[in-house]
Parts: sequence; C-alpha cells; structure tokens
Amino acid sequence: MSTQLSSDSAPAETDKSPETSPASSSEEVQVITEATKEKKGCCVGCKGFFLYDVGRKDVQAFYFNQFGRSILFISFMFLSLGVLQLAYATAGCPQNPNGTYVNCGNKVYGMLPSDILAMMALIGGLSTAAFMPYAGAVVDFSDHRLAFGKVCATILVLINFVQIFIFESTWFAMVIAQAFFAASTFMANSMVLWSYVNAPSDHDLHGITSSGRLWETIAMLSFFIVVAVVQFATKWDSVSLARFAQALASVVGGICLFLSYKRYEPVKAVKSLEGGKSLYIAGIVEIAQTTVSLWKTEPSAFVYLLASMFTEAAISSFTNMSITYLAEQIEMTSTSIIIFIMINFATNPLGVMIHRYIARKIGHKKNYLLSVAYTLIITAFLVSFVYEPSHANIAYVFSVIYGVAYGWYYPSSNGYYVSLVPKERVTELWGFNSFCSVILSWAPPAIFIALNHGTGSLRLGLLGTIIFLFIGFCIACFIPERDETVAADEEEGIHDAKSPFEGGVDAVKCTPQPIVKAL
Repeated sequence: MSTQLSSDSAPAETDKSPETSPASSSEEVQVITEATKEKKGCCVGCKGFFLYDVGRKDVQAFYFNQFGRSILFISFMFLSLGVLQLAYATAGCPQNPNGTYVNCGNKVYGMLPSDILAMMALIGGLSTAAFMPYAGAVVDFSDHRLAFGKVCATILVLINFVQIFIFESTWFAMVIAQAFFAASTFMANSMVLWSYVNAPSDHDLHGITSSGRLWETIAMLSFFIVVAVVQFATKWDSVSLARFAQALASVVGGICLFLSYKRYEPVKAVKSLEGGKSLYIAGIVEIAQTTVSLWKTEPSAFVYLLASMFTEAAISSFTNMSITYLAEQIEMTSTSIIIFIMINFATNPLGVMIHRYIARKIGHKKNYLLSVAYTLIITAFLVSFVYEPSHANIAYVFSVIYGVAYGWYYPSSNGYYVSLVPKERVTELWGFNSFCSVILSWAPPAIFIALNHGTGSLRLGLLGTIIFLFIGFCIACFIPERDETVAADEEEGIHDAKSPFEGGVDAVKCTPQPIVKAL
C-alpha cells in the first residue's frame, strides 16, 4: 500500500489524497461549534464537531468508512517492517548485535532485500494507475457503484487478513498480492466513498468532511498507539508484530467497512455510456477529455497537475524507501523506526501552522513552492548527512523535520489546487486530481531499484525522489496566475488554514502523515 491513502482527501487544504470532495476549514468548524454551543450547550457542540449531521445514514456510512479504511492503511507500516525482516532472513544475511540485518549483498527472488518495499510501491503504483480509469467509469457510468464498492472493500479487508499468515515460506507471495490488490482496491473504495458525500449546502458539507477527517486521524493515531504499546510490552520481532497489526486492522477495519456499506443506498448512473463502449474505454476517454478541457479553460490548474504528478510521486513513494533506508543504511531497529514515525506524527501540526501563517502572508503559489523546495532540500540533506549507524540520533531530528514537511506540503498543495479551479468544478475535478497524483507513483521506486541494484547504494537510490521533486518544483514555477478578479470571487469563503485533524489518509495522499505515505 503505497499510494496515497495517502493520499485521498477531499479538496481540503490539508492532506492530498487520491480522491475527494470539497474541503472544509477549521475556522468554519469553529463557527459551527460555537453556534451550536450557544443554542444547546457544550455537549451538543462537541457532537456537532465529531459527528456532524450524524442522523443521515449516508453520513454515518462516511464516518465508518473513514475510520475503517484509515486503519487498514496505517497497518502497512508495521507490515513493511516484517517484510524487510523476512527478506533479509531468506537471503541469509547475518544479524547485527542490535537485531538488524547486515547488507550482505545476497539476493532473494532475484532482488536485493532492500529492493522489496520499493518493488511493492512500483507494482502498487502501476496497478492503481491502471485501475483508476475503470473505477471512475463504474462510479459515473453504471448503476453498480454500491456493489463495486462492496467488492473492493471486501478484497481490501481479505488481502490484509491473509497477511496474518506471513512466514518465510509464504511472504513473497503475500507481498505480490498486497502490492497488486491492496493499493488499487483502497483507492477504488475511496473513490466510491467520496462519490456518496453530499450536503444541501457548503456549510453542511464543510461540517461533514471536517468530522470525517477527524475520525480518519483518530483511527490512525489510536491504531498506531495500540500496536506500538503492544510492541514495547511484548518485545515481539517485526514479523510477529506485523501479524498482530494485520489481524487487528482486518477485524476493526472490516467491521467498520461492513457497517459503512450497510448504510449506503444504490444509486443510478450519473452519465450515460455510449452504445458499445466498454467502461474502461469510457474512463480513458473521460480522462482525455478532462485533460484537453483543463488545458483550454484552466491552464493554471493544468500546469499545477503536471507539476503534481512529479511531486506526489516523489513524496508518496518516499514512504517505503525511507523505511528501507532507516533499517539498512542507518541500522535502526523496528522499535527505533516506530519511535521515529511517532515523532513524525506528533510534529505534523507544526507544518500545518507554518502553512497557515505563510499562505496568508505570501499567497498560495509561493507557499506551495516553498513547501516543495523545503522537502527537496531536507531530502538532499538526509542523503548527504545521515548515512551510517552512528547518525541514528541525527535521524530523529529528521523525523521532526519531515513531520513539518508533511504537515506543510499537503495543506498547501490542496489549498493551491482549490484556488486554481472554479469553485463549482472543485468536486468534479478532484477525481482527476487523484488520478494525476498516482499516475507516476511507480517511477521513483523503479529508479530506486535500478540504482540500488546497479550500484548497491541506497543513497544513490533516493536520487529518484530528489529528481522528481526538482522537476515538480521547476514546473510549478511556471504555473500562470489566474485572473485576480475571478480568483478572488471564487475563493471567497474558502480559508487557507485547516485544523491538524483535517488531514487525509491518502496517497498516500495521511492526514497527519508519517514519513510513510500512505497507500
């Protein structure tokens, strides 16, 4: 799961995740909460913040889905540590005194053990990019949206459940299955999820999506804390902990998704399919038409999405590769990596606050460029100054630095995109934004595998991330400014600041995202 589970938030100015609906702002949620308090007291105000408009069945389904899919997403971090351990053990590499494995140069299934997670990201990126046109067509052109969502959610839960049986004799088959099916079904479920989100007014839509973001974040943080506590208490190795995490995620996530789809109602197609045309072809044609339309009518958004293809690919794929880098290059134990990620989680709000301050001072474009430049520079610094076990303490400093980067990048990218498209087309174009965010997600892992395999250097392997960030930054510099009058009118009422609780799992896009982004 290395897309953007990461990566699937609504057009909110926080996390940019692959498929979403219009964004909400923390200021608006505060207004809602305060108004409710004046009328009915503090308790009702809290309910409005956590469970806005919960009386509707489709809103209940939204909250259950957000909670369940987020848990299934975050469990991959623990699974990846277990996969690395099994890969090195199968390759016959000796262990260091602290329990980590030596990079012995042996291969497993024709690959270096350090290539395994990047290979998963590569397969996941390709399968997701290939599947999304079909998923979008099913949602738009067929009457089977609900059934399609149920099937994808079931496959997502089952593919996570079978990871409980990960052993030395089965792990590689499990890895291939996880890479092929988990990322694509996660994204498809998310696409169905957001297609059901609706409200009679922007005011209500903001309240619903804000509460959804909150439950998404609560799910990931609570799951991460529970599994981390179990690890610290039991001292299990990475494989045993991965089995526990997958079992817990499958049960809790599966129950939540079941309760979610039990509340959804069947819906009719929103577009008609031309006679004889297959759903997949219809999806491809829709993407092509949207691309041409954006180029002609909204060139600013078009260039932004072109830049986003590279920046999103770099940031989303960095998750898997960074875990490998910490485990092999820095020889950090699984416990140390878990602490690293927890620090990263905790420092995300700092980046959100930086976004809120800078965006208001210098505007969306410059804020976005600064966030990309910041991520590019710190990645170059990581490769330059953190490359051996004695640098482990410095790595914890980078955990804070990357926490700021993720907390800053996702709000700035989402906020900038929302400002570049007409207000009435934000929801319509968010699916296309999601597609653009995953279309190149396979490329940096492919570069990582090629360079690591050819040179044996993980440091050189990360060059793909740096190159893609640089290309994305250069393209973003040429995003044309929109007509100021039109932009001002359309941004009226849209705030550029979000609560730290309004992130999104997604590809990736993660809400408070750890240095791991998310399917």
